[in-house]
Amino acid sequence: MNNFKDLRIVDNFYQTSAFFPMPTILISTVNAEGKTNVGSYSLCFPYYISGKDYYAMILEARNSSNTAQNILLNKKATLNFITDERKYFKEAVRLGFPGDTTDEKMNDCIFTLIDSTLGCDRPKIIEESYQVFECTWDDSLEEAFNDKPGCLEGYQPPYRNFNGITSKFGAHFILEIDKIWGKDFTSP
Repeated sequence: MNNFKDLRIVDNFYQTSAFFPMPTILISTVNAEGKTNVGSYSLCFPYYISGKDYYAMILEARNSSNTAQNILLNKKATLNFITDERKYFKEAVRLGFPGDTTDEKMNDCIFTLIDSTLGCDRPKIIEESYQVFECTWDDSLEEAFNDKPGCLEGYQPPYRNFNGITSKFGAHFILEIDKIWGKDFTSP
């Protein structure tokens, strides 16, 4: 073990102590005023991949984030997978800063937002994405429907084990995949 250094395990360990590739996606949600908000996330992975009635992703988030609060409010989220173009990643970093309101964040957004074909209550889709998953939070698991938005200074127990509010500052969302869109790269 002479070649290894002992790294402390701290909050956000996946950013400070882990060195494995994670996706960067932009998650769009709808706030109480009906406006689309976009936030950057890396902790979103396949969850139900076979043997269930549906397929799902799991999103791990700060429960006070605009994204988490909007999912708690209306259960809809759109996962927008962007390419690794420098200008897109620069914008993803900007959109990832916590605390900005939807208006502050979205006024200067470089992405083109287009309507979902699944209904007007859905978050807008980022047109520059190469793939999009439109999702609905399955709040029936662990009776997570009891978790409500509004506790921006942290939630009190009881906490859920895997879906909904999972700690004072954490949340996990099991997102049922309603539709997958992909760009057609075969066309000229």
